[in-house]
Amino acid sequence: MLRLTSEPREDLSRSTDIGWGERSDLSEWRRAGGPPVGLLVAGVAIVGLGILAWTYLGPDLKRYLKIHSM
Repeated sequence: MLRLTSEPREDLSRSTDIGWGERSDLSEWRRAGGPPVGLLVAGVAIVGLGILAWTYLGPDLKRYLKIHSM
């Protein structure tokens, strides 16, 4: 949970000297050698399941929508 305090934080004073590009998660990924492998595997799995679902359910879904609109 975020705590709101009236005291100045050390993190804020240091972060004002750093540019936006250095604070982004993308720049940290580049320094670390790329995005985490788990994230890539999850992305490929989601895309693969989407293609698989469209292959099997696509024709029936199109037919259902055509009949439903009549």
